[in-house]
Amino acid sequence: MDEHRNAVRALTYLSGRVALDAASAETTPCLVRNLSPIGARVAFCTTVEVPDSFDLFIDPGDNAYRAHRIWSKGNEVGVLFREARANAPEVLCDDVLGDDVLDADRPHDADPARGAIRKP
Repeated sequence: MDEHRNAVRALTYLSGRVALDAASAETTPCLVRNLSPIGARVAFCTTVEVPDSFDLFIDPGDNAYRAHRIWSKGNEVGVLFREARANAPEVLCDDVLGDDVLDADRPHDADPARGAIRKP
C-alpha cells in the first residue's frame, strides 16, 4: 500500500466526539486511533454516515477541529484538518521523533510555520 500522508502520525487511543450534523448540538462518540498535526484516523463503534466535512472534538477539551473526510472504510474514516493543530507537539514529541524525521516527511510545498500544505 502506498503511503500518501504528508506528516508523521502518532498511534493514539484518544476519546473524541464528532459533530456530524451542523444543525444539531448532538455529537457521536469516537476513538482517535492516530493523529498528526494535519490529520487523523477516527473509528466509530458502528458504521456511521460521515459527511465530507465535520467538527472533531478530541477529549479532554472543547476545541473543535474542522475535518475533511479523505477516505472511509467500515467504521473508520481518515481526515485532513482544515488548519494544522497548534497543540500537535503534545502528541508528536520532537524528542522522540527527531527534527530530521519530521522535516524529511514534510512535502516541498509545505509551510513549516503553519504545518499546512500550501496550494500550488
